Amino acid sequence: MDLNDDFGDSEQGEEEIEEDEQEPGYDAGFKNSDDEGYGDEPADEDAPIDGVLTTNLADKRDEAISNLLQKEDLGIIQMRLKDTVKILQNFKELREEEKSRQDYLDTLKEDVCASYDYNPDLVDLLFNLFPPPEAVEFIEANENQRPLTIRTNTIKTKRKDLAKVLI
Repeated sequence: MDLNDDFGDSEQGEEEIEEDEQEPGYDAGFKNSDDEGYGDEPADEDAPIDGVLTTNLADKRDEAISNLLQKEDLGIIQMRLKDTVKILQNFKELREEEKSRQDYLDTLKEDVCASYDYNPDLVDLLFNLFPPPEAVEFIEANENQRPLTIRTNTIKTKRKDLAKVLI
């Protein structure tokens, strides 16, 4: 017994499928009238498909403009952030009577997200780990750039030689 016979491969070659034997419902000449690029006419490459491209770009532009108009000035957010932290540190004396501590915390979290572009879930985690002043201090410390340092393998080179090469 030949192994090729088990898999339908024979030495006779593959037989072509007749049109009658094709899958039911298959029509090789079928063309959907909604499909573009399948007709006899070549499609214009620069033309948007049904205006979708133009509409998407216009929508994104309008959305970006409205976002810019709605966003507050970063300086105002920073001032409100510092004021809110100050109120939370001395809550009994500085708070407004109609606002609760949670209202101030929610405002602070929103301001931190807007000012430092942090994810709200990460801000919630940081405020659960630290008191509000320390959480804001931690976030501000993360915004500072770290100093540039160089480590030297003293087995391969001496510090003086490396300093000469770097200078």
